[in-house]
Amino acid sequence: MRATTESLRLRPVRHREFPEKLRRAVLVEGVREEEVERDYDPPGVDVLICTADPYKEPPMGVVNTALSVLGYEYPAEKLAVYVSDDGGSELTLFALKEAAKFGRHWLPFCRDYGLLDRSPDVYFGNGSTHTFPEEAHDIKIIQSTISGSIEARY
Repeated sequence: MRATTESLRLRPVRHREFPEKLRRAVLVEGVREEEVERDYDPPGVDVLICTADPYKEPPMGVVNTALSVLGYEYPAEKLAVYVSDDGGSELTLFALKEAAKFGRHWLPFCRDYGLLDRSPDVYFGNGSTHTFPEEAHDIKIIQSTISGSIEARY
């Protein structure tokens, strides 16, 4: 057992992603890129977000997770997001209803500007290094209003 553990410490494995290579991996030799994109049918993806206690797991964290997942560059008809609230909290339900309103502004903004940080807290956070487009100011105001209304019920 020790030999296995020590070998991994001496030569750790580092994984890196190369999203730009994905298109090349999908393309088949001799087939034009347009034909592959037209014929490619991605599988359906179901995402389950679990929460139990709104005081241990703040509702804004659940909201940011749900909005991040919904912001994926994936066909909307193939992506389903489920939130399981084992505590049955009214606060979490209220937060998700507010998130649905905010998502009408946030998700198109993510698509239009090609954002990689799709969580509103990360994008607008204190340590953010983003240069904000003009439209981001309006979305930031909506986000802070919704966040304030959720925190007021907290």
